[in-house]
Amino acid sequence: MAGILTWMILNYAMLGVSSMSAQTYVSVEPIPSQDVVGAANLNKILSIGYSNLELWGQRLLNDCHIVQNVINTLSAGGAIQSVNTGNTVYLVAAGGFEAVTDPTYVLTIADSGTGAATANDIWVLDNALGYALNQGGTAQFGLVYNNKNPFEFALDYAIATHGGSLSGQQAQSFFNYLGTIDPALWSGTDAGFTQINASASPVTNYLLDNSMLFLIGSVSKQEFTQGLFTAVTTTPNMTYSPLGNNGKPTTAKAGAAFPGNDWITYPNGDGYLINLGSSSPQLLNDLAALRQRHLTAVNNLLDAINKGNVSKYLNNQFKCP
Repeated sequence: MAGILTWMILNYAMLGVSSMSAQTYVSVEPIPSQDVVGAANLNKILSIGYSNLELWGQRLLNDCHIVQNVINTLSAGGAIQSVNTGNTVYLVAAGGFEAVTDPTYVLTIADSGTGAATANDIWVLDNALGYALNQGGTAQFGLVYNNKNPFEFALDYAIATHGGSLSGQQAQSFFNYLGTIDPALWSGTDAGFTQINASASPVTNYLLDNSMLFLIGSVSKQEFTQGLFTAVTTTPNMTYSPLGNNGKPTTAKAGAAFPGNDWITYPNGDGYLINLGSSSPQLLNDLAALRQRHLTAVNNLLDAINKGNVSKYLNNQFKCP
């Protein structure tokens, strides 16, 4: 979640996107909402640890095409037209929220310039993913706030970048370490991060996701920057961005959005579906089928947990629903 200035002007020439462009990141977890599976089952899922959850997320992504199926379904149903393999890439990365770090699907989407995805299509995709993956909420953000984007609002952010590769477990460890410096930046309201590539060409370089983007939570800007800067400067091979002209830590403005659904009040996912625009019955049925497939995958994982054979299941017995 690169140089400070190059964030503002991103070059996607290799992908057919003009040099004056930017990107939106979307983060959606494979782990379902507690309101969908219940607290006991969610605790069971979380108990298997980050590495097992990461492998489960990778199997769903690479073997079952859980993200691409949503994109394909939306495209076939006419809900989106501009999202394609030239402007959208994704992988399993780390996402932290209020003291918990889970694997998440991070999509990096070119959102301006020739060949880019539209803001509306990104918004629809974000909501459809939240629905199909049974999420209480998702996150999307761009590194440059655009007041012409009706779906996003301005929010301060800062980035911690590791010099070299950064594993999800390393990101988790850094987030936990940040909590020892200032608990409010770890377990406080809306405290969290997303692991991304923040280079000049993040769509091209998305596999090198060696940055952690922190959106400010319910703390002051000074507390946010000082706590994160202290954590970065006391961690080997980490750098903080952005810095002001005086060399002191500051923030930049992201364009952010957090769509979601209250599954208790709206068990059919209306909080997401209302944001898909005019959807045909066929599209809604197809998305509902994808949602059910995700729930089947969750139940299969829970069955393996209950039988005590998670490793064997994930490595040798995993099958797509």
